[in-house]
Parts: sequence; C-alpha cells; structure tokens
Amino acid sequence: MHYLFNKLVNRASNTVIFLFDYGILIQLSTNNRYTMLLVADIGNTSIAFGAYKDNLLMDSWRLSSNKDQSEDEYGVILSNLIKNKNFEGKFKAAIIASVVLPLTEVFKTAIEQYIGIPVIIASSRIKLNIGFEVDNPRKVGCDRIANACAAFKLYKPPIVVVDFGTATTFDIVSTEGNFIGGIIAPGIGISAESLSSFTNLLPKIKLMESPAVIGKNTIDNMLSGLVRGHAAMIDGLIVDIEQELKSPVTTVATGGYSKIICDCLKRPFDYSNHHLTLEGLNLIYNLNKNQFLPTIPVNGDDALA
Repeated sequence: MHYLFNKLVNRASNTVIFLFDYGILIQLSTNNRYTMLLVADIGNTSIAFGAYKDNLLMDSWRLSSNKDQSEDEYGVILSNLIKNKNFEGKFKAAIIASVVLPLTEVFKTAIEQYIGIPVIIASSRIKLNIGFEVDNPRKVGCDRIANACAAFKLYKPPIVVVDFGTATTFDIVSTEGNFIGGIIAPGIGISAESLSSFTNLLPKIKLMESPAVIGKNTIDNMLSGLVRGHAAMIDGLIVDIEQELKSPVTTVATGGYSKIICDCLKRPFDYSNHHLTLEGLNLIYNLNKNQFLPTIPVNGDDALA
C-alpha cells in the first residue's frame, strides 16, 4: 500500500512537508542533511537498531523488548538514544521487522511521531530479492525474510542461515534464490530457563562456554547439555539438510548466542555475520523506497511563500 499524503514545499528552509492520511506531519529535507536510514529488528527478547549511511552500518544498539511500554515511552527512549549518538535530524526513513505483533504498530507510531520519518514494515508482500517455496509466505517471520535476503546477496547458495535468538531458526535459501523453508528449535536461552523453572534443584545459570563434555559439577553439567547439546543439534541438522537437498550448503551464523555455540561445533560455520538481519533490512529498504516513501520533486506550483 502506498502512503497517501499532501505535499507542501518551503523553499526558504529547503524542506518538504507531508501531511499523511493518518494525521502525522513529517518534514523531509531537499538537501543532503537527511541521508541516514534507521533499521529495527524487533524480537521477543530484544530490539536491535542500526544506523545506515550509503549502505554502510555506522552504528548499532539494543533495547529490551517490553510489550507493556507505549509508543510515547519508546519514542522518548529512541529519540534520546539517537540524540546521544549525534544522529539527531539525520534520518530520512526507517524500516522495521517485527515478530512481536503488539510492538509493530507501537514502534511505527513512535518513529513517525518522535523521529519524524516515514516507516516501511518488512514482509513477504513487498519487493524482495528472493522468492518463496513454502506453504504460506505470509507466515514467514520478517526477520527470517531479512536474513534470507541478505544471505542470498552476500553468499553462495544454497545457504543455511542459523539465527541464535529466543528461538534457534534455520533459514534455507535454494540455488535459485528461493526461501524453501527451515527449522525452528527452542533457543539456548529459553532452554536454560526451562531447566531452572521446571526443576527443583537446578539453578539459574549464566550461559558461557562449556569447559568439558563431562561436567564435574552441576553448572558444568548444565552447560555441557545446553551448549554442546545445541551444537550437536546444529551439526546433525546441517548434515540432514545437505542430504535432503543432495547438495553441500554454505552455512552462516547470526544472533546473540552464536559465539558460545560455534566453539563446540564439529563443522564450523562458513561465515558469521552478527548484523545479518540489519543488512537484510537495509537491502529491503533499497528495493522498496521508491514505491513506499514519498518523493520530493520541487516545482513552482508546490512552493510556499
């Protein structure tokens, strides 16, 4: 869906003002000051942000996901972070991927009202550099779509992206550039929480490298099962995927827990890209910016006194 807006141009300040159909007033510049893109990956545990300029990631930061916070609360937090990083007034647009439905509209409104820029929401229904060979493309998480888009651009297919988040997901892209499905398993973080929550004697532990397969105390026993068990699952599933595809694959790791898992793999990942999802969102923005965002042509009829 395209944005509906009325456009007015102020030549004195080199700005274009858009009054959108939903009542939000946004002002864009016709000079080169507004050159950056804000990307946001909204997950169940945390929200990753990136600031791009000329397709280069200039900075990134994280916030905790909290479904109880309002658009005003997130708007104030985000605008203060942007100000502290000296990015205030430099963003031209934003794109978000959200797997937390209550936060999708919250963040869209927060960015529009507090940062004053238009927002694209990533999904399977907009222009992408990949196709789909799954039962229902609309059910594919937009973070997984972003991972697949970035991987297909950056690496040789077929590709398996393993994203270590709240869930551990395997996103598989075919040689032809189609997202052909994948795997969703419990993440190592929620697995650790389950052990302590559903047993009487096992403690909450900090996830870290497992010192040995055979643990000599309760914590090392748990770390072996969690970390090395997760690594063994990944090793085994990669073998099974290659057998099913009848082809070797390029493996890519991303996500917060990837580092502690990778050291225990029998087959190391071919690539590790901590910002793969953000890279995918930047790519998706570039494919859609002319379709979704207002252009800023300036002509005499638009000018204000």
